[in-house]
Amino acid sequence: MRNFKQLLPMIFLITVLSGCNRIEFAAQNTPYLNKLLEQRIQQPNIQIDPKFRAQKLLLDLDGDGTLDLVRVVKNTLNHKTGLEIIFGNHQRVEYLIAGKTLAGLSEDDLSIFQTYTIAPKHEKYVDLNVSMGENGDIPAMEDVPENQLVYLENDGIDIGMLESCGGGIIYMKNNQFHWIQSS
Repeated sequence: MRNFKQLLPMIFLITVLSGCNRIEFAAQNTPYLNKLLEQRIQQPNIQIDPKFRAQKLLLDLDGDGTLDLVRVVKNTLNHKTGLEIIFGNHQRVEYLIAGKTLAGLSEDDLSIFQTYTIAPKHEKYVDLNVSMGENGDIPAMEDVPENQLVYLENDGIDIGMLESCGGGIIYMKNNQFHWIQSS
């Protein structure tokens, strides 16, 4: 019992340290990232979406080896949701959706989506806009011809819903943003 009491503070410390999120760790180890995190929205009609204020994604969208910052934003003029992407190496900011369409996505508002995560590079995905099974069934990956699969060369943004089907991935290819319907 005495050994357990001595071990308890160590377990607590390890638990706390392992719970540090990726952004805090990356900010400590990547100097340019602090500048990105402090950067304010550059367009007066765009604000960080209050529902996603604490959520930020760090990923390498453009494949340049530096982390890019993605935040969920809302257009105050049309009240539509989109993404702010701050590119770490290029000192460039892009705003996607929030009233504008994206190739492959008919919606101009991401407000129906509830989750934003990283779609890891080097993964293959079925684009349901291109590959639908007979009777509208979602095909298994092995049933889709190789030329219809989408291979992510860089990280992407996986956008979805908590308890229902519907979602997709925003990714970059040839310096252009694309959408694939993944569920």
